[in-house]
Amino acid sequence: MLHIKLVNDRSEIFSKVKNVADKIIQIRLDTGKYLVFSTQISNELKVDYNTFSNLFLSEYGVTPERVFAIRLVEKVKELLVYTEQSFKQIAIALGYNNPSSLSNTLKKYTGFTSTYFKEIRKNKLEIIRRQKLEQSEI
Repeated sequence: MLHIKLVNDRSEIFSKVKNVADKIIQIRLDTGKYLVFSTQISNELKVDYNTFSNLFLSEYGVTPERVFAIRLVEKVKELLVYTEQSFKQIAIALGYNNPSSLSNTLKKYTGFTSTYFKEIRKNKLEIIRRQKLEQSEI
């Protein structure tokens, strides 16, 4: 029955997984409460997680955990580039007692370290500073 539902609601199911991932990430950041992805998916979709995960993988060619990891990495990149927070602060806010675990995930999915994304931030801020300086000279 779940397989039929996955086929019929293909984009809706994938969107739900992404939405649950985003919700968990935001709750972690806002409250520090560490929610487990598999538990949340089971609760939200009212399915057995192992069965769901296997069907999801066969249907989409990716595991729900990978979707979660990708969403997490996107949020980490965003925070590194657009906030003053250090990587360690971000890792702790996301519930990582050991920031190196999150660092490994970031490197695995992007090929870059947190330092690279902080350099992007620094470069963006320098461009903005120059633009403001140029405008003030006009």
